[in-house]
Amino acid sequence: MSDAQGYPSRSRCRTAIERIGGRPDVIGTDLIPAAADPTNQYTVEIAIEGDAIPAGVLRELGQAGLDVRQAGPRADWMVVVATAGDPQC
Repeated sequence: MSDAQGYPSRSRCRTAIERIGGRPDVIGTDLIPAAADPTNQYTVEIAIEGDAIPAGVLRELGQAGLDVRQAGPRADWMVVVATAGDPQC
């Protein structure tokens, strides 16, 4: 278990967004509240310029204690959907 697992899920998502959002290959990020997500978990959506997900993005998600739920192309960019991995706190 990552050290990040002890932090509330919303805080972990916000931390990931802060770290990833400044990358030059990231087009945008979005935090979806647990109540609006079908998994009832806080969810981060990340749009990435290019045709692959950079290792640095995956590393930051892992360090924040997030799980990649979905990744794939959308239009001319990649989209990563990650959740905090636990129910809303």
